[in-house]
Amino acid sequence: MDPRAGALTRRSLLGLAAAAAAAAALPGCGDEQARRPVRHTTGRPDVLALATDAYVFGYPALLLDIMRAASAPTNTIDHSVLPDPYDRGVARLSHDMVYSQAWLDLTDEPMVLQIPGMERDRYWLFQLVDGWANTVHDLTSKNPRTTVDAEGPPFTYLLTGPRWSGELPAGTTRLRMPSTRCTLVGRIQINGAGDGPKVNEWQDKLRLIPLSAWKRGELDGTVSRVHQIDRGPEPPTKRIAALDGRTYLNRLCRLMLADPPAAEDAPIMGELAAIGVQPGGMVDGQPSEILDEAVRRAQRRISEWKDPTARSVNGWDIPIDQGNFGTDYLRRAATTRRSPGLAPIRDVLYANLDAPTTDDQGRPLRYRIRFEPGRWPPVDAFTSITAYDTQGFLVPNPDEIYSVGHHPAVVRAPDGSVELAVQHQDPRPSVPTGNWLPIPATGDFSLTLRLYAPRAEAIEGTWEPPPMTRVD
Repeated sequence: MDPRAGALTRRSLLGLAAAAAAAAALPGCGDEQARRPVRHTTGRPDVLALATDAYVFGYPALLLDIMRAASAPTNTIDHSVLPDPYDRGVARLSHDMVYSQAWLDLTDEPMVLQIPGMERDRYWLFQLVDGWANTVHDLTSKNPRTTVDAEGPPFTYLLTGPRWSGELPAGTTRLRMPSTRCTLVGRIQINGAGDGPKVNEWQDKLRLIPLSAWKRGELDGTVSRVHQIDRGPEPPTKRIAALDGRTYLNRLCRLMLADPPAAEDAPIMGELAAIGVQPGGMVDGQPSEILDEAVRRAQRRISEWKDPTARSVNGWDIPIDQGNFGTDYLRRAATTRRSPGLAPIRDVLYANLDAPTTDDQGRPLRYRIRFEPGRWPPVDAFTSITAYDTQGFLVPNPDEIYSVGHHPAVVRAPDGSVELAVQHQDPRPSVPTGNWLPIPATGDFSLTLRLYAPRAEAIEGTWEPPPMTRVD
């Protein structure tokens, strides 16, 4: 029997479910990595500085590798279900999309990905992410990015590694990846737990098949899996933080054999080679105390980074540069730490806000977010706001309300405005259920506003999210 039959419940958590996560800007120190000077080493190398740079440079590769090791076998699809506050695999999960994910190895041959059609009003997004956390391709229900002779549905793609040069099968669109190891991250809109069977039906039609099997007509070879929820006390970010400097950097050297750095990384790779950080290298000759100090400095640098390009509007931070990071290694590390597999802004626009739950005297605070008539977020799909605790996990509450705006639907005032109550105490019945977002009783919390398939006015900034105000 299909273990996913019936409504979606708490059963699995994908290693890279953070594709659902928000790109919340982290507090801190600006675009230090973008201004990182080239380190010319005419004498003895500055081991501390270079090891710190190496940690930042390699963070996405290490984090994805740790997540891969704890996940399914390669070239199989994992399907998730609606997350809850006890899912600890990845922070800042969405509660409006369920995920399908596959860790891919394209070394031996390409894989054929086929995405079935579904209802026109159900939004879906599939990303192909390389081994360094860059989104290389993004496919959506609004823009499936097929070639003229490969239009669907179903939409059929050939996922190839960097050196494949075979013949493209008829009716397929080639998606070339720069690394042989990469990740497929899919999101599918879900309209509450009762919508689960429809999503299950759609997931069951997804195909991920080796090219050789596809050519033989073996079209039912997809292996779909449902994993148990990762409820361990240590999410991947904690596991990577526990690595000492030597272990971290030697692991990075091994990873770069499978996923070599890009050509544009040649300048920094030339510098890091001075301390042994290179594909197949090692840092065993460097002092442990210096390497461990580099870990501490790099972790601080990553955690304190603030996006210098984000728009700050009415208390919200709106990242505007996502997807492919180029040589901005600090942005890449900080963003991946917060939420690997972020969607490009054209697919999902994120806005993030932090606030306390109590005042200086410890009294609970109540907030309101009011969208004036005609000012609801402009999208071609849907929008939602999700609350998180200080660790980026969903907020436990007896009513199991984790987001607002999508399901259940918000209730508009007679003039068309929408007012949302953001507070710990239950404000019902004066506030409709669809307009209440619970927050923790104590400590700080954060909100992520997600606009799925945002319209031009949201992307360009002519539409702005309203402020969150306190209620006296």
